[in-house]
Amino acid sequence: MKKNFTYTRILGIVTIMAGLFAAGCLLTGAMAVEYNFDAFSNPSLLLQYDHNSQLVYWFLIFDMAGYYLLLLPAVLYLHQQFKYHSPWTSLFTFCGIGYVLTGAIGAAMLAATWPYLMQLHSVSPAANQQNIALVFNSINLLVTKGLWNMLEVLFAALWWIGFGKLLLRDYKIIGTLSLVAGFACLLDAVATIANWNMPAELGVNIYLLMGIVWPVALGVNILHISNARPVLNKIDSDLPNNGK
Repeated sequence: MKKNFTYTRILGIVTIMAGLFAAGCLLTGAMAVEYNFDAFSNPSLLLQYDHNSQLVYWFLIFDMAGYYLLLLPAVLYLHQQFKYHSPWTSLFTFCGIGYVLTGAIGAAMLAATWPYLMQLHSVSPAANQQNIALVFNSINLLVTKGLWNMLEVLFAALWWIGFGKLLLRDYKIIGTLSLVAGFACLLDAVATIANWNMPAELGVNIYLLMGIVWPVALGVNILHISNARPVLNKIDSDLPNNGK
């Protein structure tokens, strides 16, 4: 039993850390573009801030950790909690893992290429900068529009909406936050595929916020459950043994 308490406490802390790393991602990103928030919707503007390439690198590392990899234990935890509640649970979990891995792969690709191309852009003559910008923009489209805003968010939408509906029964706040995150991702995916820029940007912005709020709320809830269990066990041990 003690091992189970340790597991849930670690899980709660790791899930909260996901939200904190996601917040650090946005803060580092804002610093990297010197608070020109248009660069978030148009990453090609990043080349104007090639002197901040190291900040861009850490922005992507925080992104990979906070919005993706640190959520993997929560994906598996939700599967374990709800695997007998719906025949669709395995599909929802597959989508959660797909979201985490697709997003993390995209972030890792950009962490390897963006800073390098930015540094190269800063020391290249003007004649070569156009070629570097072409490569930079091509990688942006591949990852940000293809992997992230089409594929990743579809996985995320199914995962969050699916588990959101399961969570609503006993955990209304977490369930509601899950549904908000899921429908924001669905809006982003549909709008990106249809080339509707404004709805896509709205979906992304809500998702970025929920990527901070949701894991913190879930992690706090997990810690609350973990701290309550020892009390419940003590109450059980104090009850009469009914002649046994």
